[in-house]
Amino acid sequence: MLGGINNGLYFQGFGGFIGVAILALILKWIFPTKKDPLAKAERKAMKASLRQLRRK
Repeated sequence: MLGGINNGLYFQGFGGFIGVAILALILKWIFPTKKDPLAKAERKAMKASLRQLRRK
């Protein structure tokens, strides 16, 4: 009797779970990990430029 009433809530919750999973994958793809060599080189260059600015 109540099975038909709760289907919408079940699908909404399942859709939210899938939405959060997709969001996590997108965010993981957008932001580089610390092991990324290009990001590591960028951070190193940024630190060097900051050191030069502080010396002035």
